[in-house]
Amino acid sequence: MPISLPSRHIQRGSMLLEALISILIFSIGILGIVGLQANSIKISSDAKYRSDASLLANQYLGSMWGAVASGVAAPSVACAASFNVLMPQGLGDFNSNPAGLSYTPWLNTVQGTLPNATADVVTNTVLDPAGCVNGALQSTRTDATITITWQLPGGDVHTYTTTTVISAQKDN
Repeated sequence: MPISLPSRHIQRGSMLLEALISILIFSIGILGIVGLQANSIKISSDAKYRSDASLLANQYLGSMWGAVASGVAAPSVACAASFNVLMPQGLGDFNSNPAGLSYTPWLNTVQGTLPNATADVVTNTVLDPAGCVNGALQSTRTDATITITWQLPGGDVHTYTTTTVISAQKDN
């Protein structure tokens, strides 16, 4: 009885098929890594914009605090004009639209730092209800809320809001 050996014709091309399958599996893995990298970059840039918005809002709040401190320290502030109105840094009256000299450059910085950004500053100043009496402490409290909104092209709208109370007292 003759022994028949398997023919090499049946095995032909199987090595090429195995190589193509391994290249396919490797390609799927590389595409997954590229997708993870793209998502990581997006999350990182979102975090940077949130951090920038926080820094910019706190920068403006710092200038508001500085203006109140300057108003408190001013020796020539008359009793008739409360010190929250006489701010040497050009912030203007906190009760009105913040169109002071330091608001506009700050807004330009916000719009230059964050994409499609807008900023809104809402304040409410409460003066001492006893009024301004010479020889008495004059106090003021300003509730300030800063809202910064930005949007990446084709992305979601992001908002950062911070609220603080700025208070001071002055001897008249």
